[in-house]
Amino acid sequence: GARVIKVEPPGGDPFRAFRGGLATAKTTAGKESICLDLKQPRGRELLLRLVERSDVLIHNNRPGASERLGIGYKDLAARNPRLVYVWSSPYGSRGPGASRPGAHPIPGAAVGGALHQAGPSMPPASGAETATVGEQIEIARWLHAANEPSPDPIASAVVASATLLALWARERTGRGQLVETSMLAASAYAQIDDFLSYAGKPARRLLDADLLGFGALERLYPARSGWILLSARGEGEWEALCRVLSGEPGGAGLGTDPRFATPESRERDDRALASALAGILSGRDADEWERLLSAAGVGAARADRGGVGDFLEEDEHARAARLVRAVAHPRYGDVLRYGPLVDFGRTPATCRPPALAGEHTLPLLAELGVSEEEAHDLAEARVLWSEAP
Repeated sequence: GARVIKVEPPGGDPFRAFRGGLATAKTTAGKESICLDLKQPRGRELLLRLVERSDVLIHNNRPGASERLGIGYKDLAARNPRLVYVWSSPYGSRGPGASRPGAHPIPGAAVGGALHQAGPSMPPASGAETATVGEQIEIARWLHAANEPSPDPIASAVVASATLLALWARERTGRGQLVETSMLAASAYAQIDDFLSYAGKPARRLLDADLLGFGALERLYPARSGWILLSARGEGEWEALCRVLSGEPGGAGLGTDPRFATPESRERDDRALASALAGILSGRDADEWERLLSAAGVGAARADRGGVGDFLEEDEHARAARLVRAVAHPRYGDVLRYGPLVDFGRTPATCRPPALAGEHTLPLLAELGVSEEEAHDLAEARVLWSEAP
């Protein structure tokens, strides 16, 4: 895999203070960390020396910030013409909102993602000027919960893809380039159903009022014990579902009911179908339905076994797939972290622990030919820093 060096300011990335530092266990896993004061010439020169031996630099500074520091694309390309310089900002470099502050989850809300995911039962935003404080808090809570999972991960996927494309272009041309993307653009792409328009385009499917799903055949149902997620969108899955349910109380006539005979009629009588399925699925535990439906080729999974951490640690399949790996954290000892997302046949991935802020500052400086005495002087001048013991 790639060698990734995170450049942080003295004191560490401010994000390290979020949730007691636990959040950075994810964002620094497998990386090296060096803390440099880029506002000081000596700190900036050390970064430039790192850039000379790097393939890619990625940053998310606000427009103009990198140029003011002397680490804009032109500055770095002069030292390394093969550098792929990737800039991901909240709103991009063009338009009246380019300089607005923004971070997860703001751009996702700006493109309407939060409103779409919140569903039709969200407290109305209209008349907010007359809403009570409690009502405004509830609206904000609802929108935040709906939007929380999306913008950062989506933007990260776009950045990774853009980086790989630019590296491939460099293989063909021999030169690096400036690559620009934004969290706003990534969030818009994630809402592509509404960012694509053509004559006769069907309306986007919306969540139901209870936020259980998009329709009777793609939603959550309460079972006798637990919740089951049903996904039977194809005709073959519908037929298999009817066969499984035909022997259940209330399920004998499901497949022959004229209201549900075709995809069009099932969509037209979606509420009636959801009511019928809810009655049938309440007759068994969610675990039983998962086994029965999965064996019949119908998409189904129990949805309430626990949180993500419980699933990763306790689920038999998750353990067999090695979705988590044990590593030795420099501060907390043995901890679990996510495993490789991709398996390579010839170059197996490795899992390294999260990094403390500046943990690798001294070893990295040694690679650059900085002596211990010079490193000590730089630390005294607060050009560099480390929280590592």
